[in-house]
Amino acid sequence: MKKLQLFLFLFLLSFGVQGQTKIKAYLDTKQFYAPEVGHYLEVYIEFAGYTTQFVACDGGQKATVIVDLAIADTLGNVIYKDFYALDSPISDDSTQNNFLEIVRVPLPKGSYTLAIQLEDANREKSSIAGTIPFEVAPLDAQLGFSSIELVNVAFKSEEESRFTKSNYYIIPLLSNYFNKEMNNLPYYTEIYGATGPVVLERKVINAETGQAYPALQFQDTLQQDDVLALLQQIDLTDLTTGTYQLQLQATDLQNNQQSSQTFDFERFNDIETAFDIASMLIDPAFQASIHTDSIAFYLESLIPIAKPGEIRTLIDILKINDTAQMRQHLQAFWYQTAGAKAYQQWINYQSQVRSVEKYYANNYMEGFQTDRGRVYLKYGQPNTIIVKESSPSEYPYEIWTYDKIGIFSNRRFVFYNPDLVSNNHRLLHSDMVGELRNPAWQQLLSKRNTVNGTVDDPNMMNVKHFGGNSNDFFRQY
Repeated sequence: MKKLQLFLFLFLLSFGVQGQTKIKAYLDTKQFYAPEVGHYLEVYIEFAGYTTQFVACDGGQKATVIVDLAIADTLGNVIYKDFYALDSPISDDSTQNNFLEIVRVPLPKGSYTLAIQLEDANREKSSIAGTIPFEVAPLDAQLGFSSIELVNVAFKSEEESRFTKSNYYIIPLLSNYFNKEMNNLPYYTEIYGATGPVVLERKVINAETGQAYPALQFQDTLQQDDVLALLQQIDLTDLTTGTYQLQLQATDLQNNQQSSQTFDFERFNDIETAFDIASMLIDPAFQASIHTDSIAFYLESLIPIAKPGEIRTLIDILKINDTAQMRQHLQAFWYQTAGAKAYQQWINYQSQVRSVEKYYANNYMEGFQTDRGRVYLKYGQPNTIIVKESSPSEYPYEIWTYDKIGIFSNRRFVFYNPDLVSNNHRLLHSDMVGELRNPAWQQLLSKRNTVNGTVDDPNMMNVKHFGGNSNDFFRQY
């Protein structure tokens, strides 16, 4: 089973790379504004220490990474370039901890592409590369927020460094997934353009249901300043497993102007789910809807819509392979999920499972085990589907668009079939919270026609491929 993980605004740079010799790193970008500098981008790179080669040095041992970073505009003109060697902090034992780099780049408003290549200076064949598109939005014209930056460590400091903003020394946290041991969500953001006192309001919203949590709401009045720096935290202790959105809204009391900023995150806080079998009455109609030969199939088909704790219980019951227990747990799942509407919800879901089995199953996977089947069962039928079975440049692909998923609008999923034979279209990219996000999806989709067969060349970021129109389809919504 896949672990529940979320890399919303970052991606693992070692995509498409095989073997353990490759370095691994996580990439994220945030936008800020300073009156004396203008708009600027912060690029965060977190290196997985265990994938780098530490060598002896004075005081212990250290790793060295070669960083090659370039930013290009929409015409392909490189407007920022840096190439240098980065040393990790010196370790005095055998521990190979992760280490972080921050690059701060002043940029005017506009659209850009960041291309980055990393290589372990102490090991051959360790190079990785990737690209990520981004926007620099105008923050100086009216009331506005910077990006929301999650915080690992922060404290007041007068020191001037790339880790310092508005007299705060901040080490960012490059994740938006919080397990049950992580009960606080610390974040930093800035407000610009205030002409008078500003009322700041904060909400935490369940992304699936739209439910707000009054205990986590916050309101304060801030005095006017060129840059209003906010370092706050949210107590996640009582927040159950799910996908959430942090919503911030600022109101300028001088001119009643408003601005907002959001940040999506995922919380895992499940206690082991226990089905109340003892007090549950067996529903003859419910049981009659499932043939004995299909009970394991339908019990496993619940995995795409189950919570992590429920998944563990379902897998345990499947391992026991007791028909009576499987029947009980299938019914218990729906009574716990839908209450009085359990039977009807189950019949509806059973119909959906049959549909994905018909259209998405292949010789080695059930329909609900495929990426398309899982997405269909979890989010329902998409509003539009674009199917492209042949292209001179791209692998066969499908683009699914949902008008609404919970509180989110216009969410898209790109599936592709790189083996060209089976019916197994894999998820390549999505802008939905909690799903695979791959900024280089177009390069991978066109890999069959990429020069030299590689997607890891930063120079490929502006190459056009004959017959490739997936980006137009993706953006047309």
